[in-house]
Amino acid sequence: MFSEDVESVRETDCEIKDKIYEKEVMASVDCYGYEFQSVVFTGCRFVGCDMTKTSFYRCRFEKCDLSNCNFGEGYFKECEFAHCKANGANFGKGVFKQSVFKNTSLTYGLFSETSFDGCKFADCDMSGALLSQCVIKRTEMKDVKLVGAELFHAGIRGLDLSECDISGIILSRELSEVRGVTVNFEQAAELAGLLGLIVK
Repeated sequence: MFSEDVESVRETDCEIKDKIYEKEVMASVDCYGYEFQSVVFTGCRFVGCDMTKTSFYRCRFEKCDLSNCNFGEGYFKECEFAHCKANGANFGKGVFKQSVFKNTSLTYGLFSETSFDGCKFADCDMSGALLSQCVIKRTEMKDVKLVGAELFHAGIRGLDLSECDISGIILSRELSEVRGVTVNFEQAAELAGLLGLIVK
């Protein structure tokens, strides 16, 4: 079991490698500062777990519930989240590299000061997410809901949001966050409305 594996390495290297966990409920497990490599979680539910400063390399989360868990200051490289639910989860000040999110709900998630580099998002819901001061580079977003998401002072230059729903996104007064961002005509009209312009 996951909790037993966590305890078995707590006094040594705090590393868990090449494991598969299926349909487990991880309740109040403390994994602060742990490292996971090539670990697969399928149909698992994390309840009140502390994953602060935890590192994940080549890990996969499939059909998992990570809602309201704390992954703050975590590190994710070459990881995949598929058909997961992580509503209200804390990923603040984290790092994601070459990672994939697909068919995953991240509503009201905390991503403030988080960096994404070389990632892919497809068919995800990030409505109400807090992305203030995050940095997104070389990342693809397709069919992502960002309804009401906060991108205050986010570094997203070069990001293509033309196939996403950005209705009601929250930006700074100057709209500096969307400079260099690709949007479609309807999105451009909505952003212009934030400046008080009327597009006919």
